[in-house]
Amino acid sequence: MVYNKYSNKKITVDGIKFDSKAEARYYEKLKAAGVSFMPLTGKYCAMQEDIILQDSFVLDGKKHQPIKYKADFVFHDGQNIVKVVDVKGYQDSLSKLKMKMFASRYGFPVIFAKYERSRDLFIEMSCFESAYLQGQRAKVRAERKRALT
Repeated sequence: MVYNKYSNKKITVDGIKFDSKAEARYYEKLKAAGVSFMPLTGKYCAMQEDIILQDSFVLDGKKHQPIKYKADFVFHDGQNIVKVVDVKGYQDSLSKLKMKMFASRYGFPVIFAKYERSRDLFIEMSCFESAYLQGQRAKVRAERKRALT
């Protein structure tokens, strides 16, 4: 059994490898809704697409590689990116930094889709709202822990 860095089980659906069951479920939701995954259609969704956050540059004669973000689902309207969705349950500090870089460059936030198993649906919110709620939950846990000691 193969797991990714967050201990999620990797899964294959329609010959496509996903990093988690939730990501595969989101794909199935989009497919059932009739979303096209073919770039020939004008409006389509690409998966696991690299998005440039900072261009490569030369400093003191050394070339520095671009900073990229691999998005789970990228919605296109022609050549334009109109929405980016990441299926995620937790943001680490690197993820928070990349989300800020993305919003600064593209002018809109990444949408986080969190799978809620009890209701069998995805809750979508901006990456910044998700980070804020994550911080609030951490504060509550810390307060509970202090109360127990």
